[in-house]
Amino acid sequence: MKQVKDDIDRRILAAVQEDARLTAAQLGEQVGLSPTAALKRLKKLRADGTIKRDVALVSADALGQSVQMIVAVSLARESSQIVDRFKRAIREEPRILDGFFVTGEMDFLLLITAKNMADYEEFTRDFFYNQHGIETVKTSVILSEVKRLGPIPIDL
Repeated sequence: MKQVKDDIDRRILAAVQEDARLTAAQLGEQVGLSPTAALKRLKKLRADGTIKRDVALVSADALGQSVQMIVAVSLARESSQIVDRFKRAIREEPRILDGFFVTGEMDFLLLITAKNMADYEEFTRDFFYNQHGIETVKTSVILSEVKRLGPIPIDL
């Protein structure tokens, strides 16, 4: 991935962070390029990994997933095999929306979704109790979403 240095690329990134569904014509108008040139630049930013992926933020409530938790996990031992196995389990579990390997007291921070607390309890039994090497699991239930996936600040 290259370092973004060009102001036009920065304007493109700012625009698509706000609305990833812009047409080439809309994007070109916003950044001062022809639609073809804007689309070419956008494709380059995707190809070089600057834009990781385009996603739709779906309402969890609309799908009956009314409870989200931030879960901090500490491993009993930090061997590379245990860490790698847990990372793989995180990637494979659809109810884990986000997972981070972190420094500090805990080893992982996870964003988990569930239908209700009974569903989360079942998930906890199925997922955490069957993982080897977990020392502690601390759950914080999210009361309300204040900000989610805010745009990366771009100096224009």
